Amino acid sequence: MIRRLLACMGVLLCSLYANVLSAQETDFGLDFDSIFTAPLESEEKVGVWSKLKLGGYLKNETAYRIREPRSITKIRNIAYLNAKYPVNSFMDINFSGWAYYDHVYDLFNYETIVARLERNSEEPLAFVENLDQDKDSSVADIRELYMDISLDNMDIRLGKQYIIWGVLEGVRIVDEINPMDFRELILPDLIDYRIPLWSAKLDYYADVGDVQFVWIPDLRFHKPAPQGSEWELLQEVPGTRKPESWTLKNSELGIKLDTTVYDAELSFSYLYTWDDFPVIFRTVKIGASASEGPEFFPSYTRISMYGLTAVKPIGDYILKSEMAYVENKFFGRSNTADENNDGYVDTNGEVQKDHIRWGVGVDFVAMKWDVAVGMMQWVILNYEDNLIQGRLDTSYNVFVRREFTEYSMTVQMLWIYLQQMNESYLKPKAMFQLTDSFQVAVGLDLFDGAKSDFGLSTVTAQGGFNAEVQRAQFLGNFHNNDRVFFEFKYSF
Repeated sequence: MIRRLLACMGVLLCSLYANVLSAQETDFGLDFDSIFTAPLESEEKVGVWSKLKLGGYLKNETAYRIREPRSITKIRNIAYLNAKYPVNSFMDINFSGWAYYDHVYDLFNYETIVARLERNSEEPLAFVENLDQDKDSSVADIRELYMDISLDNMDIRLGKQYIIWGVLEGVRIVDEINPMDFRELILPDLIDYRIPLWSAKLDYYADVGDVQFVWIPDLRFHKPAPQGSEWELLQEVPGTRKPESWTLKNSELGIKLDTTVYDAELSFSYLYTWDDFPVIFRTVKIGASASEGPEFFPSYTRISMYGLTAVKPIGDYILKSEMAYVENKFFGRSNTADENNDGYVDTNGEVQKDHIRWGVGVDFVAMKWDVAVGMMQWVILNYEDNLIQGRLDTSYNVFVRREFTEYSMTVQMLWIYLQQMNESYLKPKAMFQLTDSFQVAVGLDLFDGAKSDFGLSTVTAQGGFNAEVQRAQFLGNFHNNDRVFFEFKYSF
């Protein structure tokens, strides 16, 4: 029933779009000849470059691991710049970019920084020594570069940008457009680990609500941490098949309707996209020895997402919720799944299943503390017992924040708990505003949980493959990476 309702919603939105485009009497109040020529009223009185608005910051991020072997693990220096230039009364050009360099590798031993001997203590020494030694290399990157065109009842944004659809902070349910950069797992600020995409976004303001159309020809996927680094987890397998970017056939498409019903802000969306994680198709022989280990041939695959979000104020509380129905996502089978008794894991180790993601949250103020509490859950439909992932995947998060104006200090804390994996992440942080431009912060990144094991850890003294072992973890893989961090930021 849910699937049919969401499908009908997508058809209605497409119909609305067709009606808007076919309306002969609608010209959107636009004189196309004047878009690129109409000057600002003050243009004759001021210089061209005086309209340019600049801002940004200089920042240092330093981290020290508080578990053995203790070490400074990051001394990243960042320069960030944003600029806005109003071309005329219809159009703005926006830019943001950054450059950073991690000085820690120039001062400390790489093996001490990544602590691989401790993190991989269960692996054969020969395996650990042969790991790659990639670093978080220096980066100079355009974060955003887009043009905004504002009309009477339509806004158009063209260029490299972020597109955010969700309403729950720090949770990705409907918000699956921009992939993520896992160079430091999920520790950076949310906007810093999003990967911007070259996209076209059109917002049309109709009586029924605001309709947004999205076209993304720029295909990018989740970026893993450098191999061998302290945050290494999911790596791209050599030979991974990627779809060709910048083609109409492989483009990602989305449509979203925002409306208000009884003081509740609602959105309905459809996104035809690529799964940002590759599907690890593999050939696994049951009872294989080390020399007969699995053969991998991963590939990126398409998924369809039907989304719903709601925000409703009730007294002093703000209730938020999201739900997504996702079609055709692949889930991994365990290394012992062999119902046809051919001696190999069934269906190349993967099977397509529809699933539902949903989450709820509430924001409120208690004793001068801003509080946000949320819960998120995945539910796999038509579940099979031989899947690696459980039928339910539940997580909880709590965020609290309070400003102490008399001390020019802000204190906050984030806590995330993944129930089925029994692992957690805790991040307390204090920020001190020393001047209008200069801020200092100190905090902790604390992890708890077990490591993943997919049968590749030591079975014999020489190592081997154990098909019976299947345990997927996320935060627990970094339980030895607890650290204290410091931030120094000058804004201009």
